Amino acid sequence: MATSEYRGVGLNGGEFISDTSSHTGRWFSIVAMEDTTVTSISGNINNISDLTTGGSSPLTLSANTALYGAFDEITLATGSVIVYNR
Repeated sequence: MATSEYRGVGLNGGEFISDTSSHTGRWFSIVAMEDTTVTSISGNINNISDLTTGGSSPLTLSANTALYGAFDEITLATGSVIVYNR
C-alpha cells in the first residue's frame, strides 16, 4: 500500500475524539488537544499498552503532545485527541 506524501500535514484526514468509547482506525499520529488520560492504546510500538496499565499512574498526555507510529486503537478516560489517518 502506498503512503500519501500528504499525511504528514494531515491531508489524509483524521478524527477528533473526546469521549470514553473505544475507537479503532489506521492512524500515524495522535495529538492531545488538552491534558488527556489514555486508558487503552495499541499500535506498532513495542509494549505501548504497558503505558496504560500503570494503575496509579496511567498514561497522561499533556496538551499538544504528539505520538507517532502506526496506531489502531485508543480509549480515553479524560481529555481529547486528534488522530491522523495513515
